[in-house]
Amino acid sequence: MKLLKKKSLCICFVMSFLILVGCINKEKKQVTAEIEFWSFPNFTSETGESGGFEKSLIEAFQKEYPGIKVNFTLISFADGQAKIEAAIADGKAPDVVYDAPGRILAWAAAGLLEPLDDILAAEKPYITTGLLEISAGKDRRSYMYPMHEGPFSMAFNKEMLEDLGLIDLLPYKRLDRRWTVAEYETLLRSLREKLPKEKTPGVFYYKTMGGDQGTRAFLVNLFGNANLLNEDYSKYIFNSTQAVKNLTWTINAMNEGLLLDGAELTSNDAISMFAESKAAHTILYSPQLNKMYDGKRNYKGKDFTPIYMPFPNDSSAPLLEFLAGGACVFKSSDKQRIEAAKLFLKFAATDEVWAGKLVKASGGFPATSKIQIETSDDEILYNSVLQKFFGQYYNNITGFSKMREYWNKALKEASSGKDIQNVLNSFVKDADRTLGE
Repeated sequence: MKLLKKKSLCICFVMSFLILVGCINKEKKQVTAEIEFWSFPNFTSETGESGGFEKSLIEAFQKEYPGIKVNFTLISFADGQAKIEAAIADGKAPDVVYDAPGRILAWAAAGLLEPLDDILAAEKPYITTGLLEISAGKDRRSYMYPMHEGPFSMAFNKEMLEDLGLIDLLPYKRLDRRWTVAEYETLLRSLREKLPKEKTPGVFYYKTMGGDQGTRAFLVNLFGNANLLNEDYSKYIFNSTQAVKNLTWTINAMNEGLLLDGAELTSNDAISMFAESKAAHTILYSPQLNKMYDGKRNYKGKDFTPIYMPFPNDSSAPLLEFLAGGACVFKSSDKQRIEAAKLFLKFAATDEVWAGKLVKASGGFPATSKIQIETSDDEILYNSVLQKFFGQYYNNITGFSKMREYWNKALKEASSGKDIQNVLNSFVKDADRTLGE
């Protein structure tokens, strides 16, 4: 009799489990919608195909939610923003966009996005606090689901420095790798002396606004105490004595050939020169950028090892610009599309298999403590602790895009020989005006 009861209980348990699974599957199938997912080239794929990772992610998601069809569009950094804005103007905004906080919060401020606090609620305790802060709009609601982050820093060609007998001038074995302007200048002078004429120690680029996070990070460090904005981000302050000193040093370095004057070079040009070993170092690099240059790095016919370094800073710990990546959901009159879009975001961010794959494909680091990076690469491990050097994040403040125009203008005017104090005074005056626009 006891055996019969045990069998009956077992059967009841199995039946209950099957009913529960059936209900879960049924719930997933009940969401029926077709959504549009747009992304800039934020990810690499194992096959090397552009958009390959995103397509694999979609395929896995659609197996879980067969009632949802996801159409993917890969947009470029060159004209992607213009395409999104055109789609918004036509009333055909994509349902999901993977991007950075700057643009996403601008769309939120315009009332175009759905808040994501409902799907973020259970995950917020595990997500880096700073990333949550820069993912929130003025109403403090979350409009970006942060999924990856990564620092921007300098990088040097290890094998080139070894061959030139200069590797000991790079303090990459020092704790935190912190260093001074004097140490940096000594290395640049030694490189200029030993490199052939067709190569350069490094490039200070400023043809366009692209990659200007590198030039700003470079110039707020050096002799230090030269932040771009004040503490509450209500005023630009990059016209201080220290700011003038930093920009003056940089102009002199270009005039002396310690850095190549990049008046006609973009950030992409400078990074390509580094990858092709035409420049010994770059002032803008990251594990994500390094991943994008897999197969393109070439020194004497072979790949080389980029050594990541913080910017030299004589006054304090270095201050690094950083990337934060995540996704947003545009508003729609179709509630099924909104629900489907949010399910797609949550799958990408929390699935046991695909959340980790997404971070790996980004070349960055996870926004959540639930995902752990497994690597034996010293350079990746070094980057994983650079979060402590993250400086101001102002990409999401009012007038950011216009400020960038004034920044580029200031660099061009300073390099042309204009008085640096006057140039920076004008920059601050113009940039301050953007805060109220």
